[in-house]
Amino acid sequence: MRAAIALALLLTATAPAQAEHRWAVAANPALQFAQRWDELSPAERDQALRNYQHFQRLPPEKRRAVEENYERYRAMPPQEKQRLRENYQRYRQLPPDEKREFHRRYRERDW
Repeated sequence: MRAAIALALLLTATAPAQAEHRWAVAANPALQFAQRWDELSPAERDQALRNYQHFQRLPPEKRRAVEENYERYRAMPPQEKQRLRENYQRYRQLPPDEKREFHRRYRERDW
C-alpha cells in the first residue's frame, strides 16, 4: 500500500500534461487516493493511517469481510450511499447511552 502511494505521488508529480494527468488519475485508484490524501488535514491523515494499521492487524477472514463490505458499498446506487452516510451521521450524534442501546438491539437482532 505504501509503495502504491509513493508511486502515485511520484506519478502525480511527474505527469507531463494536465490532460494526461487527469486520465492517469481517473484510471488508477492509487493516484485517486494520493490526490485525496493531499486534501486531508493532518488529523485526518493520522486517523487514516491508524485505520490502515488496524486493518493490517486484522485476521485474514476479518480483512476479507471488510473488503467485501466495502465492495458492496461501492456497488450501491448514490442515493443509497447518501442514506447510509446520513444514518451514520445521526448515529454519531447519539448520546453514549443511546449508542449502547443501539448496539445491544443490533446484537440481539434475528438476522
